[in-house]
Formats: sequence, structure tokens, C-alpha cells
Amino acid sequence: MIEEIDSTAYNKHYLEKVYNEVGSDPQAFLAAALDFLKQESSFFGQPGAADTVASLVQARLPAGGAAAAAVPRAAPAAPAAAAAAAPPAADAQQAAAAAAPAAAAKAQPAEQAAAEAAGPSTLTPNDGNGADLGRYSWTQSLPEVVVSVPVPPGSKGRACDVVIGRDKLRVGLRGQPPVLDGPLFAAVKPDDCLWNLVDGRQLEVTLAKADAMQWWRCVVHGEPEIDVQKVEPEASKLTDLDPEMRATVEKMMWDQRQKALGLPTSEEQRKADIMKQFMAQHPEMDFSNAKIDLG
Repeated sequence: MIEEIDSTAYNKHYLEKVYNEVGSDPQAFLAAALDFLKQESSFFGQPGAADTVASLVQARLPAGGAAAAAVPRAAPAAPAAAAAAAPPAADAQQAAAAAAPAAAAKAQPAEQAAAEAAGPSTLTPNDGNGADLGRYSWTQSLPEVVVSVPVPPGSKGRACDVVIGRDKLRVGLRGQPPVLDGPLFAAVKPDDCLWNLVDGRQLEVTLAKADAMQWWRCVVHGEPEIDVQKVEPEASKLTDLDPEMRATVEKMMWDQRQKALGLPTSEEQRKADIMKQFMAQHPEMDFSNAKIDLG
């Protein structure tokens, strides 16, 4: 038959058993009692509990008692506190490590979007308002684009592979990957385009622009582009212009000189001649007090 023992009787029985085992050694008895208290309660988990027990034991012992030395001090509790505090720190580090890839993944699309918004980087134009790209170089004026492709010395025309369409271009050597192959930046006039070998070392292709008032950013789409805002066009000569454009420019230049001298422009002079002719045809009319604005 098993006898049920309540907690109070068990505690008393345990302390008597300890006393019988350790005898009259106060330090051993006190150490065993404190161990029992530590196991059966969370008393020592409270701040300052060890110091309180030590002071109480010191007050209860006879003078000169040495049992107080057996009371656990706050120092032994420190490792337990540190151990208890360590997991949160480790957890924080683990959480930070786990969050880092997610943060990087979240930041990557934002950086990519910013890069796409900024657009591809552009090149500063060379002296010919084109670009030097190693595999080939190109220059341009408003009417045309000239592409230069280095070829092995002694190359012949029959070895060249050049196809010029209104919107497409292929340039290279037969049996080898083309240097350029794709849609042109803008349309050209194929009948006015040509190509030739220069000293057997360079394949030169001249493209006549369909729109002679547009600066190209590249020769073929997909190739590096130049910044057309940095293009520096050469000063045009009157002899380079077609007759109609030349006449217009000369008229503008003459009018500017007339204004600078305080004289009538070509349009004002034309109106004055018309009025003079009209007055001559109508002598019966008096224009002496008429105010005529020829502006």
C-alpha cells in the first residue's frame, strides 16, 4: 500500500533525511537545504534573492558561524542570466541574417527600375560626330553617315559582304560573322549609298540619309549610342547648299545687313516698289498726305 504524503510532510521528511545524512555539519546542511529550495521554487530567480538569503542566514547564525559562506551569491546567477539573455541575441542575429536576403531582393528591383528609368549610357561623339567602337567606327554629317570597318590587309572586294537596304544594313566579310547586321537607326536612300575598299585595309560604307536634318545616335539599333546633344556640326558653306536653300540663306543675310544699316529689307523694298508703281499709274490721286506703312 502506497501512503500519500502531502508537500509539507515531504519537505519535513526531506530536511530530516538530510540532517541525518550530513550530521552536525552546518555548511553541508545549509547547502543541501538551499539546493532543495532552488529545485522546488523559482525563488533564486528573483533579483537580489541570493543576497537576501545570505543576510538572513548571517543574522540567524550564532556569532562566529561560518555557514554563510555556503550561501550562493549573485555571481553564480550571472552565468545563468547571461545564458538566458544569449538566445534572444542569437535569435536577433539569425533574424537579421534571414531578413538580409529578403531586403536585398526587395532593393534589387528598385535599383533595376532606377537603372531602366535612367536609360542606357551614351558615348561622347568622336571628332566626326560618331563613335570609335573597335570593331568599327563611324562619322556623320547631316546628309550622310560613313562607316569604316577594318579588314585584313590585302582583302579584295569579292570577299566583302555588304547589303544596304532602306531600313537594314549588313557589313562584314564572307564566311565570317557580320560586323554590323540589323535595322538602321533611320532610313537611307539605297540608290545614293555606296561602299569601297580603302588601300585593301578598310571597308568603307557611305549611307545617304533619307532625312538630311537628323543626327543619328547609332548606325544600327542595339549598338552603343552617342549623345546627340554633344554633336558639333561643321559650319556649312554656301557652296554646299542646293540652289533653293542657298538663295534663301543669301536673302536672310542681305536683310540682316540692311537692318544693321537702317535700310529697308528686301520685303520692305518690294512693297515700296509696288506702291511707287501704283502711284505712277494713278497721277490723278493725291498721296501727299497719305501715311503708308511698308513694314
